[in-house]
Amino acid sequence: ALGSGADGVIEMGSARLLGNCLPQFEAVASAFEEGFSSGREVGASVAVWRDGEWVVDLWSGHADRRRTQPWREDTLACFFSVSKAITATCVLQAADQGMLDLHAPVARYWPEFGQSGKQDVTVAQTLAHRAGLPGLHEPIDRELLFDWDAMCNALAAERPWWLPGTKHGYHARTFGFLAGEILRRASGKRVGQWLADEICGPLDLDVHIGLAPAEQQRCADMIPARVKPGEQRQWPAAMRRMLQDFTDPSTPTGAAFQNPSLKPGYMNSAAFRAAELPALNGHGTARDVARLMGSVPQLLSPQIMREATQTHSRGPDEVLKSVTRFGLGYMLYADESPIGWPGCFGHAGAGGSVAFCDADRKLGFAFIMNQMQEGVVTGGTSATCLLYTSPSPRDSYADLVCRLLLENGGGG
Repeated sequence: ALGSGADGVIEMGSARLLGNCLPQFEAVASAFEEGFSSGREVGASVAVWRDGEWVVDLWSGHADRRRTQPWREDTLACFFSVSKAITATCVLQAADQGMLDLHAPVARYWPEFGQSGKQDVTVAQTLAHRAGLPGLHEPIDRELLFDWDAMCNALAAERPWWLPGTKHGYHARTFGFLAGEILRRASGKRVGQWLADEICGPLDLDVHIGLAPAEQQRCADMIPARVKPGEQRQWPAAMRRMLQDFTDPSTPTGAAFQNPSLKPGYMNSAAFRAAELPALNGHGTARDVARLMGSVPQLLSPQIMREATQTHSRGPDEVLKSVTRFGLGYMLYADESPIGWPGCFGHAGAGGSVAFCDADRKLGFAFIMNQMQEGVVTGGTSATCLLYTSPSPRDSYADLVCRLLLENGGGG
């Protein structure tokens, strides 16, 4: 394999890539390298798991802003809303094991939830961003976001922003509390524990929701987007509407993202890394996230897989304002909000991270970085607004992998 010598180093362009890449996927390595030689990336990893093996497993760059700490094979990075796909997989496994019924009211498992007009909200509607709870109406202190019971109590008492089941809107932060509390009530386990026991333990994966102090030492520092004068993008109407509401917590968009507002650099704090925020603070390596996503068809029964990857929500999003498409917790490919290529499911995360599965090709893909990209606010908009103007080079990864798979026999 390309770069699979004793040192696992690929010298390409001006960058030094570490890891392995099969020769027929050298174009992916070239695209990855270009991110560093152009100055877009600081540190990153990319991986493709196909039919039981890694055909791409690369990392490069630095784990810190000052570029003093190299990005290593076991460097962990926050992949933000990619966490939602992993959390959904945990809940779907519990359904597979008979612990919960996807079409039952949430209140069957979480009785306190059945107030304020939410008595008929189902588990499936919640996973599909249809519960009408993208945020809280009343302002809350930022410390509450790190208090699981307090957040769940607030959501149980909350009135919906729209009639549940009639519309959908991206539950940017609340998705994790809602899905996670359903799982805890039904199984007795929180998402982080389920993930460790049922997925990462058996598969030996380095993926976490809620990091122990010892693991935090391996974390890359996330670097907010750099916006230079004159480089601000000209967003289309839907994105402008979202940005207009973004800072107004009296709107579903503002409530979803800014109630509470978080301090700059919050994602590098020990408190954030240690907390269990299943919608937004998963940490891992691209290698293991790619394998996890590629293993979803083995982790779930065919029946649950079919239901989870069919369209449950599609159309104008009450929070993101653009057209989005969701299955049960998974983003699904749509021309307006592409994730991978047609037939893929997964999730994108703030700043540019993305992971997805192509079940037909027995493939999992993940790209995780620490230099966040301007304008990419959430998992939902990573997959939509990157393509609003000319495609970002990061968008080329999925197209490139798809083309290479087609050129090499369809990928398994």
